[in-house]
Order: sequence, then C-alpha cells, then structure tokens
Amino acid sequence: MNQTAANLTIVLALGYKNEQAMKYFCFLIALMGSISTYAQYPLEKVKVGKAIKILVPENFILMSKAERIDKYVSTKEPLVMYTSEDRLVDFGINLTNIGWAQGDLELLKNFYTANIKNLYTKVDFIQQDIKEINGRNYVVFEFTSSVKDEENVFGGSSSTDKYIYIQYTLYNNQVMLFNFSSPERLKGKWENAVEEMMNSVEINE
Repeated sequence: MNQTAANLTIVLALGYKNEQAMKYFCFLIALMGSISTYAQYPLEKVKVGKAIKILVPENFILMSKAERIDKYVSTKEPLVMYTSEDRLVDFGINLTNIGWAQGDLELLKNFYTANIKNLYTKVDFIQQDIKEINGRNYVVFEFTSSVKDEENVFGGSSSTDKYIYIQYTLYNNQVMLFNFSSPERLKGKWENAVEEMMNSVEINE
C-alpha cells in the first residue's frame, strides 16, 4: 500500500469525526483523480515536416487517408493528422489556402470567431486570445460546441457535442492551424494535456 492509500485508510477509519479530516480526505481524492487522469496521456515530441516540433500523446496513431476522407471534408491534404486508439480524439496540423498578411492577427481572430460561430448550433468559448508561444504569436480558441442533428426516424433530434482547442499562426503569409477535438464528455480528461501540447509548438522558418 502506498503512502497516499495509507492516508486515505486512516481518514476513513476516523469516520470523518472532524472537519479537518474530511477536508484532508477530499483533497487526497482530488489529487489522486488529477494524477491518474493526466498520467493516462504521456506526451512525446515529434517533428512534422522540416519546420514543426510538437508534443503529442505517445499512444496516438497517424490517421489513414481513408479515415480522413470519412471524418473530414477538405480539399487540402493536412500536414499531419493523428487520432487516438479508440478513434474518439483527433489532432491535426494544416496549412490553409487562405493568404494573410503578417501582423493581422487581430483581424484573423475576428474572422475565425465569426466562422466558428457559424459552424455550430451552439458555442461556449473558454478562451479567445492572442498568445505568444515560443517566440511566435497565435490566435487561440478553446470552446465546447454543439451541432444539432436533423430529426431521426423516431421523430426526435439529437446533437453532437465536442470539446475543441484550435490555435492559428501566420506562416509564409498563410494560416497554419493546430486543431484538437474530442467528445465534450472527455474534456476533463484532456484539457491539461492539450494545453501542454499546444504550448509546446516550435516552428522554424
């Protein structure tokens, strides 16, 4: 039995006889939950093309072309697209066809804010910001989204709920984007890991 488990046993044996013991018990439960959740996703640094380095989960695999075509509608091949082993969580890097002048990040942020709102039935932004990461400025969006599906055969309707983290930067007068998505129910398990992933991005000109 490790020390944390031993401490929990002691607290349980006390039968929550005092407030301090109860608070300590709650703290240990929260600590163990955060450690076990985050430890599920060890990250490793990978190189994408000649210019990009980023941390990705060790157990992610490269998405096949057939899977990309099935899940995403795009005329442009992504630089890379990863997926989790259960195919529920995706992470990709792409260079868009949109030309954009250097320094127009505030305009870029406004453009994509409107675009995101138009794509989904409902959007709840967690952050909309311009950040400096490893010497480069990025437009960062983190949000949960909902897309209401058409009525099903039983006359009801359903929705697809996602947790999405996207960041954009300008690269050779084009927009480079890093896109993470998972079911919204997995947000609590992924939000720390994806933030570390996005903050690890290094791009060499």
